[in-house]
Amino acid sequence: MARFGRRAAEAAPLLRRFWSHTPHSYERPAYLEALAAVDPAGLEPAYTESLWDCESPARLLGIASAPELPHVRARIASLRDDPMEEPEVRAAAAERLG
Repeated sequence: MARFGRRAAEAAPLLRRFWSHTPHSYERPAYLEALAAVDPAGLEPAYTESLWDCESPARLLGIASAPELPHVRARIASLRDDPMEEPEVRAAAAERLG
Protein backbone atom coordinates (compact mmCIF):
# COMPACT_ATOMS: atom_id res chain seq x y z
CA MET A 1 0.00 0.00 0.00
CA ALA A 2 2.74 2.44 0.93
CA ARG A 3 4.32 2.36 -2.50
CA PHE A 4 1.04 3.54 -4.05
CA GLY A 5 1.15 6.69 -1.92
CA ARG A 6 -1.79 9.07 -2.07
CA ARG A 7 -3.40 7.03 -4.88
CA ALA A 8 -4.36 4.48 -2.22
CA ALA A 9 -5.95 7.01 0.16
CA GLU A 10 -9.31 5.20 0.06
CA ALA A 11 -7.65 2.37 1.99
CA ALA A 12 -6.82 4.66 4.94
CA PRO A 13 -9.91 3.81 7.06
CA LEU A 14 -9.17 0.11 6.70
CA LEU A 15 -5.50 0.61 7.54
CA ARG A 16 -6.44 2.64 10.62
CA ARG A 17 -8.70 -0.18 11.77
CA PHE A 18 -5.94 -2.73 11.17
CA TRP A 19 -3.50 -0.55 13.16
CA SER A 20 -5.89 -0.51 16.12
CA HIS A 21 -7.15 -4.09 16.03
CA THR A 22 -4.59 -6.40 14.46
CA PRO A 23 -3.85 -9.50 16.52
CA HIS A 24 -0.36 -9.61 14.99
CA SER A 25 1.96 -7.09 16.59
CA TYR A 26 4.60 -7.48 13.90
CA GLU A 27 2.15 -6.04 11.33
CA ARG A 28 1.59 -2.72 13.12
CA PRO A 29 4.73 -0.97 11.83
CA ALA A 30 3.77 -1.81 8.24
CA TYR A 31 0.26 -0.45 8.77
CA LEU A 32 1.66 2.75 10.22
CA GLU A 33 4.11 3.14 7.33
CA ALA A 34 1.30 2.58 4.83
CA LEU A 35 -0.90 5.12 6.59
CA ALA A 36 1.90 7.67 6.53
CA ALA A 37 2.21 7.17 2.78
CA VAL A 38 -1.47 7.20 1.84
CA ASP A 39 -3.08 9.51 4.43
CA PRO A 40 -0.61 11.09 6.87
CA ALA A 41 -3.05 13.57 8.40
CA GLY A 42 -3.91 12.89 12.02
CA LEU A 43 -1.31 10.21 12.72
CA GLU A 44 0.11 11.96 15.79
CA PRO A 45 -1.87 9.75 18.22
CA ALA A 46 -0.75 6.59 16.43
CA TYR A 47 2.89 7.69 16.45
CA THR A 48 2.61 8.52 20.14
CA GLU A 49 0.97 5.17 20.89
CA SER A 50 3.70 3.37 18.97
CA LEU A 51 6.27 4.57 21.52
CA TRP A 52 4.86 1.87 23.83
CA ASP A 53 4.54 -0.82 21.14
CA CYS A 54 6.16 -4.20 21.72
CA GLU A 55 7.73 -4.12 18.25
CA SER A 56 10.92 -2.09 17.93
CA PRO A 57 10.16 -0.95 14.33
CA ALA A 58 6.95 0.63 15.65
CA ARG A 59 8.87 2.36 18.45
CA LEU A 60 11.35 3.66 15.89
CA LEU A 61 8.50 5.15 13.84
CA GLY A 62 7.16 6.80 16.97
CA ILE A 63 10.56 8.22 17.87
CA ALA A 64 10.91 9.67 14.39
CA SER A 65 7.41 11.08 14.04
CA ALA A 66 5.57 11.53 17.34
CA PRO A 67 4.65 15.16 18.07
CA GLU A 68 6.88 17.33 20.20
CA LEU A 69 5.00 17.18 23.50
CA PRO A 70 6.28 16.90 27.08
CA HIS A 71 4.93 13.37 27.67
CA VAL A 72 6.34 12.25 24.30
CA ARG A 73 9.78 13.64 25.16
CA ALA A 74 9.61 11.90 28.53
CA ARG A 75 8.79 8.57 26.88
CA ILE A 76 11.57 9.00 24.33
CA ALA A 77 14.00 9.77 27.16
CA SER A 78 12.83 6.61 28.90
CA LEU A 79 13.51 4.59 25.74
CA ARG A 80 16.95 6.18 25.44
CA ASP A 81 17.85 5.31 29.03
CA ASP A 82 16.38 1.80 29.20
CA PRO A 83 19.24 -0.74 29.31
CA MET A 84 16.86 -3.48 28.14
CA GLU A 85 15.82 -1.55 25.02
CA GLU A 86 17.06 -2.45 21.54
CA PRO A 87 20.31 -0.60 20.68
CA GLU A 88 18.84 0.99 17.54
CA VAL A 89 15.86 2.30 19.51
CA ARG A 90 18.14 3.76 22.17
CA ALA A 91 20.29 5.40 19.50
CA ALA A 92 17.30 6.87 17.66
CA ALA A 93 15.88 8.20 20.92
CA ALA A 94 19.20 9.79 21.84
CA GLU A 95 19.43 11.39 18.40
CA ARG A 96 15.90 12.78 18.57
CA LEU A 97 16.50 14.28 21.99
CA GLY A 98 19.80 15.77 20.89
